[in-house]
Amino acid sequence: MKAASFTSVMKTIGSKQDEKIRTVINSALNIINEEANQNAEARMSNALEVFSQAKSAHTENMLKLNDINAAITRSEKERQNALNESAKSEQNFRTRFRELRGMMTPELKAEHSQRVAGRELAEDITVVIAELEDDKTDVMLSACESGGKYVGAHSSALSVYARNEWATAMKDIPPALIRAFTLRLRELEMEGGESPHRVLIQELGENVLAQSRFYAFEMAHEPVISQIGLHRPALTGVDMKLYKSPAKRMLLAKELARKTQPQEVKP
Repeated sequence: MKAASFTSVMKTIGSKQDEKIRTVINSALNIINEEANQNAEARMSNALEVFSQAKSAHTENMLKLNDINAAITRSEKERQNALNESAKSEQNFRTRFRELRGMMTPELKAEHSQRVAGRELAEDITVVIAELEDDKTDVMLSACESGGKYVGAHSSALSVYARNEWATAMKDIPPALIRAFTLRLRELEMEGGESPHRVLIQELGENVLAQSRFYAFEMAHEPVISQIGLHRPALTGVDMKLYKSPAKRMLLAKELARKTQPQEVKP
């Protein structure tokens, strides 16, 4: 018998005893429940700590990813500007050079240098963008890993809290419900139906389920649920195809390691 069920049963038994026996039972239950509450609080505290750390780690990775994406966008814009300026300088250079019948003036030399510099700048930015893409891949792999831990920590924390709340409710089942349940069970037994207790449990479950669909949590009074949320964390910005494929992540990590490995200098 589970601890919550044991407590509920002993309360029911104790309620029908004299005051002396009832006091002894209640004292024993208080000791048991105090230990159980301490254990439940410790599990919840640990689960919340793991969740908080996982959330922070994933948030940090996503901030890095956002910064890299912004850097790539800026770099691509700068590269396009450099290409545009280079193309404009090249057109101006050819037009002026043709007009001067091949005479190279200081102004034309300056335009030529500007054209070459713009093209070289665009090439340099292209290299930087490629490096940023590798950085993005590296951080995305980290985000996939931290996202998985974040989701797992959320699931664990919600599970611990739900089980703790369930155990608390099971220890404090209203006597009126137990009385009504007993009467209804007796009725079904007298009718001679098959598995009357299962019929009654199903009836009770369906009733509670129907009411649960209209229940709304008041978040102002739900510190734990407000912290972790009732739904799985949204991994916005994470490559979900990569997230769902450990094998693909492993191959990508190997490829990235190969690209970033220093090349040997041949003698």
